[in-house]
Amino acid sequence: MQNPEIYLNLASTNLKINRQERYDGGGFGVSLNELAPEDVSLVLRLYQSLKGIYDLWLYMGDSPNYQLLRTHLKLFCTAEFLTGARAIGVATYTMDNPPPELRKACHDLRGGALSSLAGYAKLIPRLPEDDNLVRKAVFLARDHAKMMRNILPDLDMAIRAADESLKLHSICEFIDKWHELTVQMGSKRVQVLAQSDFECYITNRCLESSAVDRILYNYINNAIRFSAGEHVRLMVIPINNLIARWVVENELADIQNAWLQETLGDELHGLFQGGYTRGGHGIGLSSCTDLVAASFGVSSDEAIKGQYLGAIVRNNIYYAWFHWPIYVQQDDKESACHCQL
Repeated sequence: MQNPEIYLNLASTNLKINRQERYDGGGFGVSLNELAPEDVSLVLRLYQSLKGIYDLWLYMGDSPNYQLLRTHLKLFCTAEFLTGARAIGVATYTMDNPPPELRKACHDLRGGALSSLAGYAKLIPRLPEDDNLVRKAVFLARDHAKMMRNILPDLDMAIRAADESLKLHSICEFIDKWHELTVQMGSKRVQVLAQSDFECYITNRCLESSAVDRILYNYINNAIRFSAGEHVRLMVIPINNLIARWVVENELADIQNAWLQETLGDELHGLFQGGYTRGGHGIGLSSCTDLVAASFGVSSDEAIKGQYLGAIVRNNIYYAWFHWPIYVQQDDKESACHCQL
């Protein structure tokens, strides 16, 4: 682990939680009916494919048939699948001035875990004895299906109701999931190294976990895309006994560093307001702002100004951070979730 002072000094540690009740992870979804019919069809096909592979994993129980899973995972790197996933939102964007929440929803529906899943699906046949690759691909599919239910509450109402039930999730689940995840993006291969120097419960239901995932996938996908190195790091530290700081860091390519300086100078908070992008839509990080602000009970502007999330460049390293309230177990009857199994 690097010097923890690096992470402590990135932003203020004088943060307040202004909510009376814990944020449940919802509130920033849209209805399927708000999407164009063409996009509804693409979304349903994508969701059934993702959920199907995880349902198969669960059905197998303690004795997974990895060869069967490999056969089904081939779908996720086909041209047909990738074209359909990337097209989500195209038809909706042609509607009369779709509101920002609809644009944010479409961005996360076609982003999230999909690029990583496609990379693993392509890599699996090359390493036919590596069962861990299969396991990671299955969990990527699970994550994206869960995020889709977060974004579209009426997509699968029965499972969404289960997502909302009280089940505790530890910080270790997130670290274990991300550590040594390898993503192939074009000719570039980047590995995520994840670490935490403490243990705690960080969410108390699957819906809240999917909100954290929406933030992490946006942060880490951006870091991988613009990294000049072979690694992206995820570090989680406590800033007090109630709040955790999540930091994603990557070595910057010179061209990206120059773009940040020319566009935003030393003040990178504009990235989290939306509208700033280099080759994208500029809305992914603004979705993160909404979620972090809701978790603390502050406005989006207050979240940015108060450094509840943000980014900075130091010595050609890009550090992006956000905070999330730690969950303090209320009693022994609260049980841990087993959706990671």
